[in-house]
Amino acid sequence: MNYKNLDFSNQNLKNCSFKGRNLNGANFSFSDIRGCDFSRTSLREANFENIKAGQTPQTFLSSIAIGFITAIIVFHAISQMVFGVIARTPESPIWLYAVALLTSLAISGIVSAVMSLTHKKSIFHRLFTTLSSATSGAILGFFYGGTAAGGKNPQVAIASAALGALIMAINSFYFQRGFVAIILSVSGTVASYGFAFLVGTRAIAFLSTQNLIWGFCLSFLSLIYIGLTLISLRYTVKEITRYCVTSFRSSDLTNANFNNAKLGLSDFTNAIKN
Repeated sequence: MNYKNLDFSNQNLKNCSFKGRNLNGANFSFSDIRGCDFSRTSLREANFENIKAGQTPQTFLSSIAIGFITAIIVFHAISQMVFGVIARTPESPIWLYAVALLTSLAISGIVSAVMSLTHKKSIFHRLFTTLSSATSGAILGFFYGGTAAGGKNPQVAIASAALGALIMAINSFYFQRGFVAIILSVSGTVASYGFAFLVGTRAIAFLSTQNLIWGFCLSFLSLIYIGLTLISLRYTVKEITRYCVTSFRSSDLTNANFNNAKLGLSDFTNAIKN
C-alpha cells in the first residue's frame, strides 16, 4: 500500500489497520475496507465514495461459530448441574453445592445484564465483566473439572472452579473485545437462563403444594431473570454483529466523501463529521 500518495482506491483492504495515521485527503474510493481500523485517524476530505465497509462474511460466520460452541459448552455444564440439584432439599448431603450453584448463576446472570448496560470504557463495565466471567469460569471449572475426576472428588471440582474463575477473570480484564467479549456475553446469557429455569421449577413445586407466597415470589424472581436473559441475549447479538467491523472511532471525518458508500454496521463512535 502506498502511504506516500495516499491512493488506496480500487483495492482489497479488508482487515487492514490505519489506526492513528494522518490520511487527510486519502482516496479509498471503490475499495473494500470491511474490518479496517481507522480509530483516531485524521481523514479530513478523504474520499470513501462507493466503498464497501462493515463486517466480512467470514468474520460474521466465525463469530457465530464461537458463540454457538460457547453456548453448547456452557449449556451442557449448567443443565447437567441444574438437573442434578433440582429436586434436592436442605436435608440432602449436596444441598450446599445446590446453594453454591444457585448463587453463582444468580450473580453471573444479573452482572452480565448490568454489564451490557454500562459504557465499555467505564471502570464499572470492566468490574462487572470481570465478576461475570469469574462466576461463569467457576461454574465451568467445577463441572468439567469434577467430571474429569470421575465426579467423586469434590476437592478437585472446587480447585477447578477456583482455577476456572481465575483464568476467565484475567482474560476478561485484559481482553474485553473480540471473541472474548462474545464468549463472556454468551456465558452470562446461558447462566441467567439457567437461574430462571431452576427458580421457575422451584416456584412450580411450591405452587403445586399450595405454598402460594413462596410460589409467587419465586415466579416473580424467575420472570425477572428471564428479562435479564433477554437483555444479555440482545447484548450478545450486538457483540457478534459488531465484531471486527470497519471502525472510525474518534476519527476526524471533516468533509469526507461517503457518496454511494455501503457502510453496513460501521462504528462511528465519537467520530468528528461534517
